[in-house]
Amino acid sequence: MAWHRTLRRYLDDLLVDAGCLKVEEREVGSVNLQQLYSIRQRKPTLWAGPAILQIHGLNWDVPDHDLYSFSTDLAALTRARQVKLGNKQLLAAGREDCLAQEIRRDDQKETGTIELVVAILATHHIDLHYFFKRSDELEIGKAARLLLERLAEIFTGPALETDARTFLVCRERFLKILRTYSKEKSLEESENSGTGRRGLSLVKTLTPLQIVKAAGKQLGLIG
Repeated sequence: MAWHRTLRRYLDDLLVDAGCLKVEEREVGSVNLQQLYSIRQRKPTLWAGPAILQIHGLNWDVPDHDLYSFSTDLAALTRARQVKLGNKQLLAAGREDCLAQEIRRDDQKETGTIELVVAILATHHIDLHYFFKRSDELEIGKAARLLLERLAEIFTGPALETDARTFLVCRERFLKILRTYSKEKSLEESENSGTGRRGLSLVKTLTPLQIVKAAGKQLGLIG
C-alpha cells in the first residue's frame, strides 16, 4: 500500500509539473493538509532543446537557456524527468522526444541544430521504434529514417580523407549501435517509408564531413 501511495504522489507531481493539474491545500483539522486537485489543461507541457539534450548526453557547449516548451501526451510524460536548470524546475522530455522535436524545430526556424541530433544518433543507442513513432506524428518521419540511413551509408563506406582517424573512431561507435538495433530488430521500422516530408531538405543537405565532425565532437575527438 505504501508503494502505491508513493507512486500516486510521483504521478501527481508529474501532472502538476506538466501543467495538467493544479493543487491547492487547506486546513482540515488534521496533521496533514488536505490536497485538492483540479484540471488546468488536457495536454502535458514538457521541455526540449539543446540544453535538455545535454541532460541526455549531448557533449556540446550550449547555453542553459537554450530550451523551449511544447505540448504533448501522456506517453511522452511517462518518459519525462524532473530537472533543475539554474533556478528553474521543469519537466525535461525524454531523449527520443527531444530529438524529434529538434528536427522539426530546425525545419521550421532554421536553427542549425540538426547537427546536435546527428551527434546523439551517431553515438548513442536510442529507442528507435519510439523515435520513429514520434517523428511520424510530427510529420518528419521520412526525414528521421533518411537521417539514420545516411549515417549507416557514411559510416559503412570508405574513410573520409580529410579526417580519417576521427572517422574510424566514429564508425566503430556507430556500428556497435547498429548491431544492437539489428539484434533488437529495430531496423525493420526504418524500412517503412515514414509520414510527412518536413525536414527532408535538412537531412539531404548534410555533408558527410558535417556528420563525421558532429559525431567526432560528441566523442571529444574534435574541439
